[in-house]
Amino acid sequence: MSALRQALAAPGAGIDVIAIPLDGPPCADALSPKERERAGRFVRPQDGIRYAAAHNALRHLLAAALSLEPGSLEFDAHSGGKPWLPAYPGLAFNLSHSGDIGLVAIGRGLRLGVDVEQRQRNGRELDWRGIAESYFTARELQAIGDDDDATLRFLRMWTAKEAVLKAIGSGLSGLAEVETALNDENQAWLLSAHRAEWRLQTLELAGGHAAALAYDGPHRPLRQWLWQDFAQPFPT
Repeated sequence: MSALRQALAAPGAGIDVIAIPLDGPPCADALSPKERERAGRFVRPQDGIRYAAAHNALRHLLAAALSLEPGSLEFDAHSGGKPWLPAYPGLAFNLSHSGDIGLVAIGRGLRLGVDVEQRQRNGRELDWRGIAESYFTARELQAIGDDDDATLRFLRMWTAKEAVLKAIGSGLSGLAEVETALNDENQAWLLSAHRAEWRLQTLELAGGHAAALAYDGPHRPLRQWLWQDFAQPFPT
C-alpha cells in the first residue's frame, strides 16, 4: 500500500494536501451520473476532462480515507455550496482546480479550504489588475505593487482569500471581509477579523501555480503529496 493511502486511512491530527495533474489519460471510473453529465456540458472538451479527473481523484482519495468504494460516496452541499459527506461529517475536505492542476485537502475534525491558481492562462500572464481593483482593499493593492513580482504577490493573496472563503463555505461576496497581507518571505497572512479564527498556509507548487490552505483550530501537521503517490499499485 502506498504511503499516501496509509496516511489517509489512519485517522490523525494532520492535514493531507494532494496535487493532481489533470491532463493525463481521461479517468472517470468513480464518477456519479450527475458528475458525468456535468463534465459533458463544458464547451471545451478539455475542461470537461479536467473536471472529471479532479472529481474522480477526489472520490478515490476520500474513499481511501474511509475504506469505502469511490463510487459509493454521496455528496451534499451546505447553504454556501460547499460539498460535504453527510454520512461522514467529521471528514473535512476541499477541492480546487485551475487549468492543468487540481488540489485536494483532507483532514478530520476541523474546517478547511484550499485554492490553487495558474500564473499563466492560455500561454499568457494572468491579467489580475481588474480583479484586484474590484476585490482588494487599498492596503492590499499597495502591498501588491507594480514591479516584476506583482503577479506572484497578487496570486498569493488571492489564493489566501479564496482558501478562507472556501473554508467558511461562503462565496465571493465575502471577499471584502477577508483582508490579507504578505510578510518578508511573501507568505500570506490575515489582517481582518477572521485572523483569530483561521490559520493560513501558503503552499509551494511547481509549474507556476500559487496555492493556499486555510483551516481553523490549533496548528496541524501538513503533509503534501503528488497524485502518483496514491496511484502506486497495491503489492501483490
